[in-house]
Amino acid sequence: MESYTSVIVAFIGVISVFIGVIIGGSITLVTTFLTLRGNQKLHENNLREERRKIKEEREFSSKQSAFMLASEALVRFLQYYISLPYRILPDDGTVPEEFNEFRVAFNRLHFYCELETIEKLASLEQILSKAYCEALNVKMPSAFIAEELKVIDVRISGIEQMNTKVQDEIIAMIQSGPGNPLLASKYEQQAKNNHKIGDLHGQRVELIKRGYVETEKCLNVVIANMKTVNKSLSDVLLCARRELSFDIDEEHYRTFINKHAKSMDETGEKFLAEIHRQIHDKMQLGKSS
Repeated sequence: MESYTSVIVAFIGVISVFIGVIIGGSITLVTTFLTLRGNQKLHENNLREERRKIKEEREFSSKQSAFMLASEALVRFLQYYISLPYRILPDDGTVPEEFNEFRVAFNRLHFYCELETIEKLASLEQILSKAYCEALNVKMPSAFIAEELKVIDVRISGIEQMNTKVQDEIIAMIQSGPGNPLLASKYEQQAKNNHKIGDLHGQRVELIKRGYVETEKCLNVVIANMKTVNKSLSDVLLCARRELSFDIDEEHYRTFINKHAKSMDETGEKFLAEIHRQIHDKMQLGKSS
């Protein structure tokens, strides 16, 4: 009986050890599984966070690049616009590259910007387009004058060539014999040609004077429109900084920009006044002569 009890106790002991091993192994297995599962979740979360950061950085970089391209295109257009009064317009109706460039650059920003910035961009684009069309409309008379000057230059060149030919004929006649009866008609033809050249030069001078006046009118429009352009531009630049999360004291910035724009306007007005004076002096000199 005692041996039987010993066997049972031994068996129970073995069973207990076996169950303990099974339970301990199960706990280890479950702990390992949970650890691996937690590590996997953490890894997946890290991957999602990394992808999100990469996506945000890519979007920010693209937005920043688009703003920089638009800014550069705008500067080139403004340089073209300010110098428009003195430019020669294309005779084939081609739209200037600077105008197309800034339109394309502005439209690209619609893919990146918030609604407020897009509204400011649309307003600035409208102001620039209107300013360009107004200046171009006032520019047209001086463009026509430039074409008239080309025609007169061609006519003067043609008559001078005729005079050169007549002069050669006169020299040949004098060398062949001073009593040639055709000499008088050649001299008369040469005198008429010189008179025509004089009249054409007179017309040319008047056209140049008119050209000065028309250019001055175009310059007046350009400088007047720049006041509106500068105000709208400052609004767009502030929206751009907000889009790119570049904080700035907006009130101080507006004060600075307005002061700078006012200084530029005063410089432009002084420049115009000097042009007015010089043109007036030239006109008076022409009348007195």
